[in-house]
Amino acid sequence: MSSGVVRRAFIAASLSLAACAPKARSQAPIAIPPLKSFAPFPVGTCIQAAQLDDPAFAALVAAQVSQLTPEWELKMEYVLQKDGGYRFDAPDRIAAFCADHGLRFFGHTLVWYYEKPEFFQQRLGEAYRSAFRDAYAAYITAVVGRYKGRICAWDVVNEQITDDGADWRDSLWSQGLGRLEHMRFAYELAHAADPGAVLFLNDYNLESNPKKRGTFMGLAEALLKAGAPLMGLGTQTHVNADLAPGAITAAVKDLASLGLKVRISEMDVSLARVPGLANLRADLQRRQAALFAEAAEALAGLPAHQRFDFTFWGLEDSQSWLRRENAADSPLLFDDAGRPKPAAAAWERALRP
Repeated sequence: MSSGVVRRAFIAASLSLAACAPKARSQAPIAIPPLKSFAPFPVGTCIQAAQLDDPAFAALVAAQVSQLTPEWELKMEYVLQKDGGYRFDAPDRIAAFCADHGLRFFGHTLVWYYEKPEFFQQRLGEAYRSAFRDAYAAYITAVVGRYKGRICAWDVVNEQITDDGADWRDSLWSQGLGRLEHMRFAYELAHAADPGAVLFLNDYNLESNPKKRGTFMGLAEALLKAGAPLMGLGTQTHVNADLAPGAITAAVKDLASLGLKVRISEMDVSLARVPGLANLRADLQRRQAALFAEAAEALAGLPAHQRFDFTFWGLEDSQSWLRRENAADSPLLFDDAGRPKPAAAAWERALRP
């Protein structure tokens, strides 16, 4: 997954998107059935509220998927204001779109190591421990409670394992509440605020870094042992087109080994991050299609009660965070005009009976 700097650049670019007029778009017919029509699990994508201003894109989303995840407008950096108040205009709009179109609404995310809001920094330290804990509890309770009965699940803790896979991340939250306790407490609070929501632990590079996957699984086991109501595991599956065949399958099988629900939570397959793109693009497109197909088969191969959803981190290439990193990238199933690519056809073929 990208560094925090890249993520911040993406968010800044995404904010500017809201001011743009809807783009012109080809109305080419879809060459495959809608993704959600043949998948043996819910199919999702991420979205920003401003993207719903484009009627053609909104129609594509409603036709293709059965679940939406706010790309960043349910993260603390959007919701929590400097004075401690909360902002819900964008996620409320996405929630309303889901209700109007019969789509599931997925919550992303409650606790992320990268967040360092001034409101909480002012309450950090032994003398303010009680105030920090109270504010943490109030935030999670308010956010989860607002969408009680409307959100199907939450990424409660996101990206908690270090990039080298060696340990759990240090963060403002671990400093204020303890390494394990801040996570255990978050699951407890979320469950109390909405007992019907499925609660996930989510991370990236679990396919390409077996060491990180092992540490991730160890954290899941530690949370369960501590009594946290952890119910599912998510692997983001942001991968490059040169990922070794079988790596996604191995990751999905490992995650399923605890008996919890499993989701592919943010999948895209980058071409531009592979060296030698100019000379290998056709080959990389074939490998991209194969990786999407492998992921579909891996999730479909789990017992039905463990297959929670398969979410793509965007539908059209033009909407991808990776496009803002490199304009040559094309990591998703649909091109800039909303037309399915070979990767979409491969994903569909992998799920045919």
